Amino acid sequence: MEEPNLEIEETSAEEDLYHDEARLMRVAGWANIVSWIILALAAIFSFSGVFLQLQQGALRLGINGILGMISTLFILLVGGFFFVLLQAIGEGIYLFMDIEEHLRKK
Repeated sequence: MEEPNLEIEETSAEEDLYHDEARLMRVAGWANIVSWIILALAAIFSFSGVFLQLQQGALRLGINGILGMISTLFILLVGGFFFVLLQAIGEGIYLFMDIEEHLRKK
């Protein structure tokens, strides 16, 4: 008679071991916030670098000025990459939580 009760208690305890929904939501939220901060900082650094190079006459220097401009814009490319990566991580967490919730209902 006690065996069915033990099985029920084990399955209810087992459900709590997989994940903490609030913690996963917090991680996904932080990934979203950090991605926007990285994109904003990359844009600020990149555009300030372009502005400084244009004030110093980067376009008149020839190939060196153009390469300097490209390297400054590379900051924006790297920031955009990390933005997309962190957004994908956050959305992936939400997606996997939805999939897990949907599968558990069945």
